[in-house]
Parts: sequence; structure tokens; C-alpha cells
Amino acid sequence: MIKTILFTVVAVLMFSGSALHASEGTGESALTQVRTTSPELATALQDLKTALHTPKTPLMFDNGAAASNCAEYSNLLTAHPPEESVRNAEIRAEYLVCDAIRLISNEPFLAKRHTLPANAAKALLERLDLRSFPSSLRNRTTDRSHTLKTLLVSGTVKTTQNSVEVETDEQFFSLQIAAVISHPALAGNLKTRRSEWIVWVGDEMKDGNYKSYRTLIVRPPTPSSRGQYTGSMYPTE
Repeated sequence: MIKTILFTVVAVLMFSGSALHASEGTGESALTQVRTTSPELATALQDLKTALHTPKTPLMFDNGAAASNCAEYSNLLTAHPPEESVRNAEIRAEYLVCDAIRLISNEPFLAKRHTLPANAAKALLERLDLRSFPSSLRNRTTDRSHTLKTLLVSGTVKTTQNSVEVETDEQFFSLQIAAVISHPALAGNLKTRRSEWIVWVGDEMKDGNYKSYRTLIVRPPTPSSRGQYTGSMYPTE
């Protein structure tokens, strides 16, 4: 209970502090800028206290405890992973917004609605390196085939401005960009703000034996990534 209260207070204070800086028109360059593309996340960031305590379907953890809102979920994650079962994986889809809140509220931020470039989803389809994070697809990747476009060649592809879905006879895999985060630049260099995307992953086998809904932090291409986007799961477990 004490940890839950502390998490809530810290998160709310951080959000209030960022809003204060923004309203005064000062210090914005020192804030993490969050540009939301998910209406659910945008609403949550406008009222963190409500978002943290909005009831959800109970999610079981491996220590036998259950979370029923974002505050409880975040506290349990500090020491225990969610229980592994298909049903629990389905429920976890409700808590993806909690992952985003937990990540964003680690530091003062300024949130705004955002429209992604038209090619954002296409970039994930063609340039996200599936070898860089765990999924049902990673063991099938090779040096030549390691993107959704090259790995699921026979799949039916559907894209929107902020999402891509690929469906085959055996599988359904989706990526939804929920927000773009721009962190303050290191050493005061405002020209080199660090950018990353919060992406919600849906990974399902149609036989019903495997489902996973996780949050992926996607980083833009760097010289070492050879022009490809890379990702890491959040939180790590």
C-alpha cells in the first residue's frame, strides 16, 4: 500500500510540474516531450491520478498477487513478472497504457497530440529489425530476412498512419505507435534530442496456444544499426 501511494504521488507531482513549466513558457527545452498518437494514452496523461486508479480486469502475477489498475500493476512489476498463461496475456493488453504511463512519468514531461508522418508505419514494416527484441518471430529471422516485410512474405498487410498489421494463415502480428518521445539533449546540446517511439505489439498464433501483448521501445536508425530501427521490450522481465 505504501509503495502504491508513493508511486501515485510521484507520478502526479511529475505531471503537475511539467504542466507548470509549460504554462509559464519556461524550461520546455529541459522537459521530455511526449507526442501522443493514441487517444487512450492522451486522455490518461491529462489526468494521471484517474488513469492510475481506473479499474481493469485483474492481472495475475507469479507471486499469486493480482493487479486491477495501473498503480497496482506498476508496483507489482518492481519485483514480480505477470503470470504466464494465454488468458493472462490477453488481459495484459489492457495494461499497455500503464506501461506507457510508467515510462513517461519517470521524468518531467510535456504532452501534446501528434500526427505521425505518412511513412511511419511503413518504416516499421520494412526497417524494424525483429532480431533486436523477443517475439514469436525472432527465432525465424536470418541475416537476410529479419523484418516483417521480408519474414512474413505471404502475409496480408494493413497499414494506417500509426499502425501496421500482418496476417498469415498461422499468425497475426501488429505494431501500433502510441507515442513519440523526445528526451532532453545531453550536455545542453538542443540539436541532439534523443527520440524513441512507444509501440504496442500484438503477437498471436491462430491455434490459440500463444498470445503476447507487450510494449516495445523503438529507436530510430543509427550508423551502427545500418539504417534499421531497433527495439527493446519495456518493462524488461
